[in-house]
Amino acid sequence: MKVLKIELQYLLFVLAIVLFSRCTPIDHHYSDYLDNSEKAYPGKVDSIVFKPGKERAAIRSLISTDTRVAKMEISWGQNGYFEADIIPEDIANYKEVLIPEIGEGTYTFQVRTLDADGNHSVRSEVFGRVYGANYESNLNNRIIDNIRKQEDDLLVNWIPESIDSTLLGTIVSYENLEGETKEVFTGILDQTVLENFQENSNFTFQTIFKPTSIAIDTFYAATQNINPEDYLISDPKLYPKENWNIEDFSSEEPNNNRLANRLIDDDVNTYWITRYSNNSTNYPDHYITIDMNEVLEVDGFYFAQKNGDRKIREFELHISEDNETWENLGLFGLEDIGLEYQYIELDEQKSLRYFKIVPTAGHDSKQQPGLAEAGAFFY
Repeated sequence: MKVLKIELQYLLFVLAIVLFSRCTPIDHHYSDYLDNSEKAYPGKVDSIVFKPGKERAAIRSLISTDTRVAKMEISWGQNGYFEADIIPEDIANYKEVLIPEIGEGTYTFQVRTLDADGNHSVRSEVFGRVYGANYESNLNNRIIDNIRKQEDDLLVNWIPESIDSTLLGTIVSYENLEGETKEVFTGILDQTVLENFQENSNFTFQTIFKPTSIAIDTFYAATQNINPEDYLISDPKLYPKENWNIEDFSSEEPNNNRLANRLIDDDVNTYWITRYSNNSTNYPDHYITIDMNEVLEVDGFYFAQKNGDRKIREFELHISEDNETWENLGLFGLEDIGLEYQYIELDEQKSLRYFKIVPTAGHDSKQQPGLAEAGAFFY
């Protein structure tokens, strides 16, 4: 009697396992097979890639080696359905199917193959977002930093974009001096040049986006109309230096009058050089302070290197209104170019009377730097 009871308990236990396994959600993965276990299913697709577009999409997949495959069936959402023929050349190769007329949204796309008798393969799935008017309406154009004139050209300077941006570029449309409409495409560069720009006219621009690198369509931000005068920065105006003087300096070279005051005499052919003939001074113990004799609003500074050796490569720039409290504007660089003005524009306009140049490195091995001219400008 005890044996019979144990056997009955074992039988009930086995039956419970069978019933539980029939109810488990794992059947979802095999439900395509369960309706007819003796049916020969055509080979399914593999290696699916979803390519989004504007109210459409493309699906690229590897077609099975099964030569019975005759069609591909794609379904999504409530009623989305699309069929594509599979020709013999597609077998065992990658095929890209373009699906038109998909509503904007995010979907799971189910892909099956069919044979000539209408038998379905087990499904494959891919998840993807389809873009449309709602996505496009939220795109923002690039931001203009400033605009400059250069003879007959207009230079449009953009705020820099991040490297990982979905932005492809910007199309600018304008009228040239001959009255012709021109279009200029600029990628992620920070400047667009509008050649022979018609004075007193506007230009329009649109920024182009691609939501992913494999998207099949591009999208446009709304057209923006620009009056250049709203962004125009004129050429820098140099402050006159007649009343300026050298307030302080680390050293100067007496040979050939390489004196500190040569730095503000408006002559690029005369230089200030720190002392090298005797008791030479070396990096980093160099500086020169200029007094403009009044507090001025300064947008930037300009410098001219001397010819030959001892050109300055890097320097610090300090400013002050009273020659007591100083602000260090940071480290700046100069090109290895002689006698030409090089301009350094500040991030924001500054009020100052004094500015101090502190050379920190040169373009050669000489330890005593020299400089031809220094000054300040405004817009």
